[in-house]
Amino acid sequence: MKKFTALTTFIRQLPHGGKQEQWPENIELKVSGKHDGTKVLLHTMSYRAVFSIEGYTYTTYHIEQLSAQIVAWLGTNDDREKLDDPMPNIDVDLLDDETAIIEITVEFEEDVYITPHEEGEIEYGGQRWRLENREHDIAESASVVSKDE
Repeated sequence: MKKFTALTTFIRQLPHGGKQEQWPENIELKVSGKHDGTKVLLHTMSYRAVFSIEGYTYTTYHIEQLSAQIVAWLGTNDDREKLDDPMPNIDVDLLDDETAIIEITVEFEEDVYITPHEEGEIEYGGQRWRLENREHDIAESASVVSKDE
């Protein structure tokens, strides 16, 4: 749940004057087992992340600012096009003239890869594997050469 952890860290850094809690829910796994070179896409994990801020001082930290920061973070850090519900939902329960309980829900989807490793904790297909921290390398340039060169 790398995306959940990253968004949690981001929201904790925002000024809001309240007590924050967060949790994942409705976790679903779509098993794949698709080989990708030496790695295997074991499954895709879909889940809802819930962030609750109790005592949010909305007169000091406007809710529009919070929503803009979260949408901007998602736009920068997550590909949301494939999701059924790509936008976060924000519920506001006003407690008084200054504070509210804010609940933010965000749908996430993450691929979980494994890679062969002698001391891996996962046994799959008669082999030992470990979780792979799958990073995608993006080429900044490329060239095509003839096999005769």
